[in-house]
Amino acid sequence: MKDKRLIVGVITLAIVFVIEVVFSYCPSLYEILYFKGIFQGIRVVHDYTLGLLPVPSIYLILICFIWYFFRDVRAKLLSIVSAAARFLIWVIIFFYVGWGYNYNQESLSSRLSLEAPVLDSTYISQAFLDQTQVLYALKDSMTGVTSKYYFIENDIRRDQEAVLDQWNIPTHGKVRVRYMWPGLLLHFRTSGIYIPHASEGHIDGGLYIKQHPFTMAHEMSHGYGITDESEANFVAYVTCLQSDKLNIVYSAELAYWRYLARYYKSFHSETWKQYYNTLDPRLIQDLNLINKHISKYKDWMPKYRDVIYDSYLKSHGVKAGIRSYDQMILLIAAYKRKYGKFRISE
Repeated sequence: MKDKRLIVGVITLAIVFVIEVVFSYCPSLYEILYFKGIFQGIRVVHDYTLGLLPVPSIYLILICFIWYFFRDVRAKLLSIVSAAARFLIWVIIFFYVGWGYNYNQESLSSRLSLEAPVLDSTYISQAFLDQTQVLYALKDSMTGVTSKYYFIENDIRRDQEAVLDQWNIPTHGKVRVRYMWPGLLLHFRTSGIYIPHASEGHIDGGLYIKQHPFTMAHEMSHGYGITDESEANFVAYVTCLQSDKLNIVYSAELAYWRYLARYYKSFHSETWKQYYNTLDPRLIQDLNLINKHISKYKDWMPKYRDVIYDSYLKSHGVKAGIRSYDQMILLIAAYKRKYGKFRISE
């Protein structure tokens, strides 16, 4: 007997893919119909219903998904395979309808009329040294100041909405970023994740606390429709710099410093260790604690994790793949050259 539910799923998935093709060839249609219409409606409906739950809504949604698709499964291979196929098909459908179409979005570089600069080793090296001094100055300013890293979601959201509004990006709804069980993400060497099916961002509860603000801002930007990882990093950076709370600013500046450090280390591999030992002990302590928190959780997929995620990003139009995270350096440089400052209120 034919599985009518499976057939309906396949037809619906085909329609979803056709719409994806249409949007890819007609970005203006995507912008008006989906990004400024359907997607904003989804945001509002979720954020003022499931978004009000005290726990991540993905737990409830996952239970409902599993129950719905596997409730009638019989102890036969064909029945199990059919249910699994329906489950997978609708996971893909909800991914695109709930968020995935946003991969057709105009890039921030284009939206903000930014010209990508050519960054050589000299620029990166100087930027890294300058950023090191920025961190030292922040450390000095934070001395004796009690910093709270929890209950900052509203602060991050307020500043991010102000930034996106300035850039004419709609911010309907109230994007939530939830804490997940410690290690649930870090076992995959991921500090945070945005799950479209739940319309919520998530950060690992085991992450070093000074990384929370930047990671939260990154995942929140995905919730407002930013898909590219470098752009999410950039939005997170600019968001955090709007804050009057130094711990939030420091989180972003530290994240930027670490991206620059990767390149500086490759350019100066012979002298890196010697330079590292001259760093302010307070900065070294933060770096050690970042690694300590990550190393608590065994890497479950060291050989396949990056390959799988890289393929996923490239299949959705992110040409740089997993390296796109690093490209926030380009966006910061371009934005700084054009606007000269990051605080939009100044």
